[in-house]
Parts: sequence; structure tokens; C-alpha cells
Amino acid sequence: DAFSRCVVLDEEDAESWNNLASVYLRLNSRNHRREGDDDLRPDQSDRNDAVWNNKRLAFRALQQGLKNSYSNWRMWSNYMVVSVDVGELAEACRALGRVVEERSEKDGKESVDIEVLERLISAVARSSDLDESAEKDTRPSNPNEGLGLYARLDDLFAQIILPRVADDSRIWKARAQLLTWRKRWGDALEAYNAAYRCDVVTNTQLEVDLESWKEAVVHVEEYIDVLRNFGPRAATEQSSGDDQGKKKRGGTWQFQARSVLRTFMGRTRDAFEDEPEWKHLEGVEEELKYL
Repeated sequence: DAFSRCVVLDEEDAESWNNLASVYLRLNSRNHRREGDDDLRPDQSDRNDAVWNNKRLAFRALQQGLKNSYSNWRMWSNYMVVSVDVGELAEACRALGRVVEERSEKDGKESVDIEVLERLISAVARSSDLDESAEKDTRPSNPNEGLGLYARLDDLFAQIILPRVADDSRIWKARAQLLTWRKRWGDALEAYNAAYRCDVVTNTQLEVDLESWKEAVVHVEEYIDVLRNFGPRAATEQSSGDDQGKKKRGGTWQFQARSVLRTFMGRTRDAFEDEPEWKHLEGVEEELKYL
């Protein structure tokens, strides 16, 4: 009641709006989301109960408070979490972008809530919008799923996250997953390549630390599998003219796979040639000769 009176007296008191949102959330004595359930769409059965109503009230309180505290990243972070919880995924996407804008210069990749980002992408990937849009030339009607949310996430990556944070493989893999849903095979392959560079190419511990090297072996194999799966599709996409205006990607996927493995083995041979995993790498190298 105290915070409610404060915002009645001063609607521009952002801190009181934030505190009011916290009160609404504390009123929820139980959590309706099942452990391990990453479905961001709210349970329809929650819409009329007190828990749902309190979350919506918290969402609106934070929305009001942010009008007068636009640079408060903590409030944006709270708003992001509540937006996810009430199914306002487009708003969660916007809030994530604001947090990155405010924090990235100081905190780098820590400014990106990767779990929220991955869950938003999962919400897109569950949609059948892409298949439906191929049959009907219609604009997306719902900003919180499918193509509507895809467009916002695509802008989030291109305009906000990657210009500020480009050294985290998990972010690049999330980007690749989004592009894969959109069937942008060449762009997805480039995102996986960037993830590989973060995990392996720029890792200075590979030649001196055994555990780092073993992890890198896994990353190398995963990236070669990506090249196997996406390479032919990207080549078809490029030859079909869907990539017009883009810089031509060099080499076949087979050549790229061989080059990746050859470079990695050449870089780490002196340190780890006697390890059991090395024989496995040689086996992969032999397989690639016949592709």
C-alpha cells in the first residue's frame, strides 16, 4: 500500500514503481513453472489466478517505471525476466537489448543473459510460422512467436549484441540456431565458424593444457559435423542466387573441413601426438580424404 500511494502521488518515481513490482512478485507464494520447462508461453490455466495477475501487475509497474529510468539496467533486467514469465517475449527481447547497451562496455559478455536469449530462440524454433509463410505470403501477426519474434531477435543480434560482444561461442551458436530456423544456411554456417574461432582458434591454452586440448578436440569434431550438414545446403543456397550481393564464401565445405583439422593437428602435434584422442583425429582425417 505504501508504494502504491507513492506512485499515486508521483507517477514519475521510477524507484517506487520498481519496489511495487517487487511487492507483487513476493505475493506469489508458489511457482507455477515446472522445473526444467523452458516453454516461455504462459500456461493458460494461470491467466485468471492470483499468481498470473500479480505477475501482470509487476510487468505493468516496471513498464511504467522505465519511462522515467531508461538507463537503469537493473530495472530493465527485472523487466526482462518478468516479461518472459508473462509471455511478453518481444518486450523481453527489447529489455535484453537495453541491458546489453547499458552494461556491455564495462562487463562484456556478462551483459548478455544467455539463458534468456536461448529460451527466446527456442520459442521461435517451436513455431510453424516459417512453413505457413511459404504457403501464404502474409506478414507475421504475433510479435511474441515465430517470424514476428525472429525479426526482433535478428535485429538484437545484428544491431546490439554482436557489435558489442563478439567473443563468446555460446552467443554465436545461439545466433546460428536462429538462422538455421530461418533456413539461412550460409549465414548459420558463418555463425558456427565464429563460434569455432572463439572456442579453438583464439584459445591460447591448447598447446600447453591437456584438458583444454581435449575440449578443443570435441569442438573440432562438432564443427566438422556442422560443415558436413550445412555445407551442401549453403552451397545450394549460394548457387541458387539467394545470396546475391554477399561476398562469395571461399572453398568447398570438404576443403574447409580438411583445412580445419589439418591446422588444428599441426598446431598441437608436438604437445599431444601421443594422446589417445590423436588416433581418433587421424581417423577423421582419413575419412575426410574420401569426401
